[in-house]
Amino acid sequence: MHDKEAGYVALELHAVAETETPTPIARVVFWDAVGDFYFEAFRDVPVAIVEKLIADAKATIKIR
Repeated sequence: MHDKEAGYVALELHAVAETETPTPIARVVFWDAVGDFYFEAFRDVPVAIVEKLIADAKATIKIR
């Protein structure tokens, strides 16, 4: 997810069941104006998954 106008890029984690549409569970956002990452959770998420999501975000979101 990337929004140049709002000034952020994010990596989101979604839950998907066979009959459901993807539902956001958590995301790591890099805000350009602040120059740092933020974590947001929309449900309870195990720490191991949070750590992996943060590591993936830092590895894939390119910061200038």
